[in-house]
Order: sequence, then C-alpha cells, then structure tokens
Amino acid sequence: MKVAIAATGENLDSQASTVFGRSSHLIIVDLVDEKFKNLKVIPNPAANEAEAGIKTARMVGDEKVQVLISGSVGNKAFEILKQMEVKSYMMFPGTVEENLNLLSQGKLQELKPSPIRGRGLGMGGRGRRQL
Repeated sequence: MKVAIAATGENLDSQASTVFGRSSHLIIVDLVDEKFKNLKVIPNPAANEAEAGIKTARMVGDEKVQVLISGSVGNKAFEILKQMEVKSYMMFPGTVEENLNLLSQGKLQELKPSPIRGRGLGMGGRGRRQL
C-alpha cells in the first residue's frame, strides 16, 4: 500500500506533522509486509500559500497514494482525498517511522472530517442588547 505522511522534515526520524496542508514535507513510502520501500520525500510548496490543504491534497492524489497520515485535514482537502479514495488516519505524536509502524499494526484511528463551522451556528458575542 502506498502511504503519505505529513512530516516536519525529510526523513523517517522527522516528527509527524499535526497539520496537513501546511506541513513542510510529505514522505511517501510503499508499505509492504511491514517494511518501508521506495521512500520519496516531497517538499510542500503549498505550505505557505492560500488553499494549502487543497493543493496538498492534489499532490497526494498525483502520487497515487492510498493512505494518508496527518494530525488534521481541512474539510475541503478531506473531500478531495475522499474523491480520490485516499483513507486518512490520525497521526500519533512521534516520528514518521513510529506512525508508519502503528499504521502497519492497525493501531491508528481513521480521521473524520471536522464539523463545519460558520455563520448561524452561534451568537458570536453579538446577542441582542436589552434596553
């Protein structure tokens, strides 16, 4: 299975990233019989751009990844990944290698989309003023 993990650096000893679109790197590996093959490191050019999650999700799709590991994925990026049939898993605080091992052992939880926040879901501190 081809796996991408959002990372803070360029190797298996780097920390897994708590963010997806703004992670500094994506590390892609083929996970075969609990071994990591064909390691590919991609610096994330979208990390400091508008719509970083969407652009990063498209990069993942271009790499034909089947599984993503990250701390969080925005709703729009999550929808793009879902359309490309990429399963997303919640990273565990630790290194890329530790997270890949946890994935191969079936110990990572599937990542779900965040509830949509926006207008009309609360008072936002602007309730009616009583006179």
